[in-house]
Amino acid sequence: MLSLSPAKLLIVAVVALVLVGPNKLPQVARQLGGFWKAFRSFSQKIESEVRASVPDLPSSGEIARYARSPVSLLDTLAGLDGDKLQADPGQNDLPAMNEGLRIDPQAPKRESHDSSSSPPDSVDPHFDPRWN
Repeated sequence: MLSLSPAKLLIVAVVALVLVGPNKLPQVARQLGGFWKAFRSFSQKIESEVRASVPDLPSSGEIARYARSPVSLLDTLAGLDGDKLQADPGQNDLPAMNEGLRIDPQAPKRESHDSSSSPPDSVDPHFDPRWN
């Protein structure tokens, strides 16, 4: 979120004074204020037209809150409370899945060789079996 502390406002004022100059600064400030007022009235006009066509739309503050916290938006849309959520149904099946794993008897056997001896000629010398 944008926070304007007094130090930041002072820096902005000094930079504006240097860039625009003291003679034109009031005129530029008035123009910026006019642009801001026109922007606000335009956004309010658009918002009122949208609300006229979609009356169930949440307020702008609620939309901003939802944008900052998408989980609360999803919970609201789903109509769920945190207490009403059920446990994952697949969670209880994990031990049964692990018990069913077996070594395939038809799989080729891995050959192991002593790491202290030099590798055979057919094996890549840069291959490290610990990473396999």
